[in-house]
Amino acid sequence: PFPYDVHMMISCDDAPALENAIHKSLHKQRVNRVNLRKEFFDTDINTLAEIVENHHGKVEYVANPEALQYYDSINMTSDDFDFIEETIQKIEDSSTN
Repeated sequence: PFPYDVHMMISCDDAPALENAIHKSLHKQRVNRVNLRKEFFDTDINTLAEIVENHHGKVEYVANPEALQYYDSINMTSDDFDFIEETIQKIEDSSTN
């Protein structure tokens, strides 16, 4: 729903093995528990860093990613959302006329 923020860049010799270890460690935090090919997890950056460090060693990461659209969405009031929705509707209506 939002652009991705890069929290960690990791250079390693066996990325598939590290990815597999991360996914196994976060298995119980899966967002989609029906389709296991959807690899999204409900976790935080510190937990992820700890898992990576346990399997790979020390890494550098960004603890406060930008996430502008996400935070703007959280801070948006219902009135703001209604205004945007009305504006988009006016634009769509004018383009069909």
